[in-house]
Amino acid sequence: MHMPIRTRTRFPAIAATLLMLSSVASAGDMAHAQHPPMDHSRHQAMDHSAHGGADPHAAHRAATAKATAPTTLDVVVPNARLLDQDGRQVAFVDDVLGDKVVVIDFVYTTCTTICPVQSAVFNALQGRLADKLGDSVRLVSLSVDPRRDSPARLKQAADKYGSGPDWTWLTGEHAEVEDVLRAYGAYTPNFTDHPPLVLVGDAVSGKWTRFFGFPDISRILDVVDASMAAREPASYARAH
Repeated sequence: MHMPIRTRTRFPAIAATLLMLSSVASAGDMAHAQHPPMDHSRHQAMDHSAHGGADPHAAHRAATAKATAPTTLDVVVPNARLLDQDGRQVAFVDDVLGDKVVVIDFVYTTCTTICPVQSAVFNALQGRLADKLGDSVRLVSLSVDPRRDSPARLKQAADKYGSGPDWTWLTGEHAEVEDVLRAYGAYTPNFTDHPPLVLVGDAVSGKWTRFFGFPDISRILDVVDASMAAREPASYARAH
């Protein structure tokens, strides 16, 4: 991913996240080149309790290796009452999704693994979609930890990742948030185990494309363009 210099200067957290990923990948390649293959079945059976107990982010780390092949699905999205990063009450369908093509991910502010990477990807998308954001496209990040993620916490995260006016961060009452998460197939009983997902679609057609893991930005942009091209003008005029 090539990011302009001004982005690195303005958002050091994003640059640091991407540099960390690059360093980890390079170090892993070197380590595998220097050592013979090991029997991972023995490693998986080892007791890691001596290293401080179970890794609370183990599910996240495992998920990063999964494929990101997109799937299409129909989603009936609830018009849940939520709060945005400025503390304003919004109706999810009426006020947030509207008739726009939406790119949505699911994060929580205390995450230190996949969520910062996803937010860095959204920052890059924000730059690439600049001519479409607002009028046709919106970015949405929904908290999977609404009990702790207050609007103030989301505001801090939004500032950290350089969110513009068309990138909305959402939280709310647990039951309302859970309804949305279940509709998108993003709900887990333990929020730290939530899958890394990105969805592209809109509430008018109910058609969504779901990516699992870290999809390439160009693939997301292709689906955004396809979603806009597939719109039926009459349906979206009625939505207005």
